[in-house]
Amino acid sequence: MGEIQDKEKIAELCGVITGDGWIQSNEKACFIAGDPTEDKEYYDLHLSKIVSDTIKKVEPKEFPYWGVYGISIYGKNNIKKLISFDLPKGSKTLTAKIPNWIKKSDENIKRAFIRGLFDADGSISCQKDYTKYANEFNSNFHTKIRWKLVSVSETLIDETLYELNKLNFRCIKRVRIRGFSNNRNNNDAYILEINRINDIHRFFNEIKPANPKHITRYKIWKKFGFCPPYTTISQRKDMLKNKLNPYKLYKRG
Repeated sequence: MGEIQDKEKIAELCGVITGDGWIQSNEKACFIAGDPTEDKEYYDLHLSKIVSDTIKKVEPKEFPYWGVYGISIYGKNNIKKLISFDLPKGSKTLTAKIPNWIKKSDENIKRAFIRGLFDADGSISCQKDYTKYANEFNSNFHTKIRWKLVSVSETLIDETLYELNKLNFRCIKRVRIRGFSNNRNNNDAYILEINRINDIHRFFNEIKPANPKHITRYKIWKKFGFCPPYTTISQRKDMLKNKLNPYKLYKRG
């Protein structure tokens, strides 16, 4: 592998592809796909620019057959370039990992990869406080913010945990045992969580996620002290503009 240009952008792209992309085993195409509503702005305004600047000019579009919105990359040379970044081709579900060159790079490159991975495959959510110490506000509204990354690749989770720890983030690793159901053997899921409020603030300030679906949830929690569940990105933008009262999304007796 020769010298990589635009290392931070490439590292971020590698993070996104590791989370939500795949390179066909025949090396004919690479697809990166997300939710048609929640991820559209991220693909239109951020990810497409990174791909266009580093690989080839692209325009995001809907893929009706899969029910997703995303980016397709074609061309033998373009695919070989992606593979040269230590990205696997074919199924990577159980074997996804951080590319070796990123693990050997400086903190800015590692932050860029983590940003792409989280933007693609992470989540921000808020929960009610059901403990006996909770006050009325915390028990009635979703005030406990949680950062989460889930993968069936234990290697990816372990490597990401290691790099986040080196960046002084305190993470918790859990395993969700799925076992056999619906006539199939389901893969266990490995989960990383950041629960400390100061670390979540630091993540948004230092890693700087770019996906509005994460940013809007975080900003609503900062502004109101809670974030209602099951909201659309349009609703969250309206809350931040004071066009929608988040309290009205809770049914009161």
